[in-house]
Amino acid sequence: MKYLIKNVRINTITNGELIGDILIENGLIKKIDSNLLDKTELVIDGKKGLLLPAFIDVHSHIGLNPEGYGFEYDDTNEYSEPNTADVRAVDGFTTKDKSLKESARGGVMIHCVLPGSSNPIGGLGFIARYSNSNLVKDHILKYDVGLKMATGENPKRVFSEKDKSPSTRMGIASIIRNFLIDGKNYINKKKKAEKENNIFSEYDNKLEIAEKVLSKEIPLRIHSHRAEDILFSIRLKKEFDILVCIEHCTDFIKVKNEIKSSDIPVMLGPVMSSRSKVELMDMTYLSYKTAIENNILFSCISDHPVFPAETLRFQAGMAINHGADEKEMLKSLTINPAQILNISHEYGSIEIGKKDYLCLWNGNPFDSRSKVIWNNVDGYIS
Repeated sequence: MKYLIKNVRINTITNGELIGDILIENGLIKKIDSNLLDKTELVIDGKKGLLLPAFIDVHSHIGLNPEGYGFEYDDTNEYSEPNTADVRAVDGFTTKDKSLKESARGGVMIHCVLPGSSNPIGGLGFIARYSNSNLVKDHILKYDVGLKMATGENPKRVFSEKDKSPSTRMGIASIIRNFLIDGKNYINKKKKAEKENNIFSEYDNKLEIAEKVLSKEIPLRIHSHRAEDILFSIRLKKEFDILVCIEHCTDFIKVKNEIKSSDIPVMLGPVMSSRSKVELMDMTYLSYKTAIENNILFSCISDHPVFPAETLRFQAGMAINHGADEKEMLKSLTINPAQILNISHEYGSIEIGKKDYLCLWNGNPFDSRSKVIWNNVDGYIS
């Protein structure tokens, strides 16, 4: 299909703004110019609105616990054991979650869906894109984009109640380290079998995931709120020479220098929530301003359903209210998460050759009175 969006203010995110038109063909951006006259099947009147790339929520549990269903559809956490590396969030994802459509109306059309944070090693995340299809396959943008891990209060509480290890931060660290050490040994056994022309007969699904991490095919995505847990995540990266992303990073300001020198991206938030546990005592909107000032790659996240993805833009707006640069906060919803998820060649900005995941706004998205009036999936929205 070929269509033209005319009469819009286009914020490309990466190359400034212009007033003009944008030509889409077969789901890709073909032309961007001030006055395009191409013949197309459909012409969309942009109504002088603001065209932005779809927002990307890089830390979400959307589709794993749809509202109104309760236990029957709650697949956020696999509590059974400390190490569930072979669990995949995509196997619990349901299109029944009304929040998928609601979040799109707030501009969020791409989600990195992760298992919950109850075990030290929680499972594999995937990227979901907004679709009107009832089939899960039509929502999948990319499989296996990171291995979720968790430190701190959550696993301590869950397994202490079970009278099982881990009940301390030391126990959590031990489980994670041993998993990666076992992964190294597993890789060496594979190499030995290959060298000796023997059949490798010790296949282990969990250690296959460890191999993906150790080969830098996927990152560890580590739930870390407190400074102590953030520093452990940094140590882990250095010890095993692996890719790491720090999720939440509530105590970010306390360890900003260590994070900067580690070159680890951080997923900041959600801040627009209550301080429901000790780990959240020092959460602050100033984290966003500090990340910008220190040139640290970061993303603003919802942790949906902790904070509804539909209103993620308001959290970014509150960061602006606390001194964060508006352009940089817009990047934290678009190109930054695209870079973190390694999908920036297709998403996160408006550039020729990229996908047409686009939202047309009738005003500034950080203004609560503004709304999405068109997107590439639903068309015009009443």
